[in-house]
Amino acid sequence: MIKLNTVEIIEIIKKQIPKVMNIKPVELKFTDDFGRASLAGTEHKFTLTNQHYSAKVMDCVLETQVRPILMCEIIYFLKCEFIDGHVEVRLDYDASSEGSHGPTASAVITFDHATQLGLEELADLIDLALHMNDKTWFEELSSQYVKTKAGASIR
Repeated sequence: MIKLNTVEIIEIIKKQIPKVMNIKPVELKFTDDFGRASLAGTEHKFTLTNQHYSAKVMDCVLETQVRPILMCEIIYFLKCEFIDGHVEVRLDYDASSEGSHGPTASAVITFDHATQLGLEELADLIDLALHMNDKTWFEELSSQYVKTKAGASIR
């Protein structure tokens, strides 16, 4: 499982937009153009998730125009980055915050662990996890390596 915060999500989107759409954004910023004005002055907090597939959640500022980015596009950009992952995006808005800079964004990417990797593939991924200093991934892969090796010994 991989957890992403607002900054990490924006960085991935910045990386994927030129690849997928062949445009270069000047700026990316989360927006709340979907009804926050009607919530002004209230202590209302709300959340958008994958279920809000067609909600406009971001502005992609280009040289001569502003292009809306929908929730489904953010999900797609993250799936382009994590090809085999299942992506869950969450945008938490606080309508009572004056001068808010947009939502707190988070994403959780999970992978189908039913896919069995061989010992050689697991060893390569363990090396990669060590190189990246990713302790959690290293521990997950090491555990899977031990189980796979034990299962191979029984057969």
